[in-house]
Amino acid sequence: MIKSTVVVPYVTAVEDIKEHIQTVHQHFGKNIYYLSDSRQLKSSSTAVRKYLAEHGDVAAAAILVGSALTAMIANIFISFNRPAYPNKIFSSEADAMAWLVEQGAIAPKN
Repeated sequence: MIKSTVVVPYVTAVEDIKEHIQTVHQHFGKNIYYLSDSRQLKSSSTAVRKYLAEHGDVAAAAILVGSALTAMIANIFISFNRPAYPNKIFSSEADAMAWLVEQGAIAPKN
C-alpha cells in the first residue's frame, strides 16, 4: 500500500497526471493498493478524472477527502468516469486504510 498526498489545490493538466503515474509505476510497480490523500485538492478537470479512470493500473484506490460533503460530490464525479478497479471515497484515513486491507493490501506496520 502506498500513500500519495496531493499538495496542489487544482489538477487540470493530464500531462501532470501521466508523469505522476509513470513515477509511481517506476518506484512501486502496477496493481498496487493506493491511498490518495486529496484533502487539499479543490478541483480536478474532467480530462484528468477520465484519464485516471482509464489508466490507474492499481489493485484498488481509496481517496481521502476533507469532509462528508466533499465525499458526496466526489462520488458524483466518479459515477461519470467509473474506474475499472475498486475505488471508494473516505473522510477518515483509518477507514480508508482498513478498506484497502479488506481489498487485499498488507496493513502498514506502525
